[in-house]
Amino acid sequence: MPSQDDPEQGKPNQEFNRFWASLWNEASRSSEAPASTAPLNEIGITSLARQLGLSDEQTNGHWCSRCQGIWYGYTLEVQCPVCGNRKG
Repeated sequence: MPSQDDPEQGKPNQEFNRFWASLWNEASRSSEAPASTAPLNEIGITSLARQLGLSDEQTNGHWCSRCQGIWYGYTLEVQCPVCGNRKG
């Protein structure tokens, strides 16, 4: 712990401030990406999720790169119900 007579105490650390400023600037740049205007393609729910009677809150959304959409199913399911893609 620095003592009260430490000459460094109370002085702003410029290197530290530049570091945090760079993080904040980088974060603000990435959040300024334009939002997509394309409508969300919801593929649907899997037959297993229907058989189990899962509610919307109990299903997970999974992305299908082939269908370019989101399908909903049980947590451990990996296969798109439309095209059978298992690679995300």
